[in-house]
Amino acid sequence: MAVVLTVLVVALATVVLLKVVTRSPASGDTAAGTPRATGSAAPASSAESTPHSASPSATQSASTSSSKTAPSVHTPQGLWWGVDSTRSISSTTIANVRAWYRGHPRPQFWGRYLSGSFGTSRAELAYARAQRIYVYLIVHDRNCSHCNGGDLCGNDRTGAQAQADAHAALSTAHRLRLPARATLFKDIEQVSSCRGEPTSAYLLGWYHAVRGTSYRVGFYGNVHKQYYDFPRAYCRALAGDPSLGGGAELAMNENEPRIGAPRGTTGPRNAPAFHPQSPSCAPASATKIWQYGESLTTANATDIDQARPDTPGLLAPDGTATP
Repeated sequence: MAVVLTVLVVALATVVLLKVVTRSPASGDTAAGTPRATGSAAPASSAESTPHSASPSATQSASTSSSKTAPSVHTPQGLWWGVDSTRSISSTTIANVRAWYRGHPRPQFWGRYLSGSFGTSRAELAYARAQRIYVYLIVHDRNCSHCNGGDLCGNDRTGAQAQADAHAALSTAHRLRLPARATLFKDIEQVSSCRGEPTSAYLLGWYHAVRGTSYRVGFYGNVHKQYYDFPRAYCRALAGDPSLGGGAELAMNENEPRIGAPRGTTGPRNAPAFHPQSPSCAPASATKIWQYGESLTTANATDIDQARPDTPGLLAPDGTATP
């Protein structure tokens, strides 16, 4: 009997010992070979500290996976951060933006040409909506620097020319099925040999032709100096029709404190305060968009911009125009 009792005691002790050894890990412990949930965040933190360690293919994959929940991209002053380009919005150009600018940013908005050789398409605009990118539309100028062997001039002089340009832009807008209240920013190039262009007659011709439609009016111009032709024509036009001040939005491409910025040196987090050079007569609220940097290399596909969050007429991801 003593032997039997001894055997039973040993057996019970063995069972208890086995249960202690094989007990599941306590809450907060990890099993061998299973990483902690917090450990998966480490690579992202490392990538942020070294912005250019990711390859274009990696940034392209990241941009696609986050397209539905992409957060707003703001400057330190609360402005929207974006880009503009002659190249279309695509996975390639988004990857280029993320690889070039500091912090791998996704642009909140993107400026694209409505028509011309760099014009957008319905497919591109659908892609931008899927990527949650707002779009502002620039109507190209038929005046041009260094085109076809020289400067092209004489196209921004008369009201009739402006009306013809407006009708062509409106036709393209209808073909692209742009939403009502989208803003059409008429590009006005400062071509050094095109003296006296644009005229106030041209600006007012564009203003009245577009204002009478379902679209909004905008001008994209150069006011590097107040004696440039665009600010002089704008102030004359404003004197002739004061409604221009509140009826036309402005996008300015000067000054450019970040012109030619090298890879990885500029982005939304270190963008300068919003300070575009606008016509001296323009209302303070008229200028909504500022191109504050310009690419000087084919390795960078875009120029860089800021936009006020209340900018009306941007193409929004839901298919409408911003109010």
